Amino acid sequence: MLRGLVVFTMQGRWQSAIVIAVMSLMALMLPPVSYLASGIVALCTLRAGPKEGITVLFIATAVFASVAMLLMAQPLLAGIFLISNWLPVYGISSILGYTRSLSMSLLVTTGIGVLLVVGAYIVLPSPAEWWLQMMEPMVKMLEAQPGWKLGQAETQLFVTTLSSVMTGLLVAGLFANIVLGLLLGRAWQAMLYSPMSFAEEFQQLRLGKMPAIVMMVTTATALLAGSSVPLLQDCLPILIVLFVVQGLAVTHAIVRLQQRHKAWLIVMYVLLLIMTSQMAVLLALIGVLEQWFNFRQGSLEQDE
Repeated sequence: MLRGLVVFTMQGRWQSAIVIAVMSLMALMLPPVSYLASGIVALCTLRAGPKEGITVLFIATAVFASVAMLLMAQPLLAGIFLISNWLPVYGISSILGYTRSLSMSLLVTTGIGVLLVVGAYIVLPSPAEWWLQMMEPMVKMLEAQPGWKLGQAETQLFVTTLSSVMTGLLVAGLFANIVLGLLLGRAWQAMLYSPMSFAEEFQQLRLGKMPAIVMMVTTATALLAGSSVPLLQDCLPILIVLFVVQGLAVTHAIVRLQQRHKAWLIVMYVLLLIMTSQMAVLLALIGVLEQWFNFRQGSLEQDE
């Protein structure tokens, strides 16, 4: 069914735009569907080029705004999706199209994410305080709920902790959406026009030692300095997402090289869903260490 939908989107710009708009509308009720819409954006851009990709986005925005106006009287939702989802995925897809390098595309997007965090600290005197003020109405609403079990002091501690990392988590979430959209789009492109090429490309992903060193220094400084260096604390989630992708690439490669059953990958993704933070740290660690220990090469030698 999904293959049929992807084939349909490649039949013309209107088909692509309609699928992107409809999936994004569905994402208002089922958020994960937005990843599929981002994948279609990436697929169109990678296959037809940046010029056609931006044309599809403009049509999708018009379609989304029209339907949102009729159903919810909220046409501005189209602009929110365009800025927060579609344009970033379009940008990273264009970079991949020009550079033909998945690692370069990911690193450039990571740099942009870090710049967004730095920009927040330039615009706002204290992003944590700003988030604390923004969440205050929500906190009062939660405390008023009969089933809310935390006391006032515990609630305040929780909200204060959350606000201190909210900027980084928000940008990391946006980054994850962009990366997943890119990977889906590239996988679909390979599925339609060059089977197995994406699997090889993804499993050979190598981010390099310098980004790994930046990751280690940022992690060590953030852990040792704590809240005294909030900027690094907010940059850390973005770097973790980046090296989670590297860790996934390494795991996929090892499973293939050692001819393990695909159930290993299924278990890994299930654990990533139910133990997100622990698995993210583990995969990021694998991704960092890979730059020196080359687990994939070791697995190949062991298999031989």
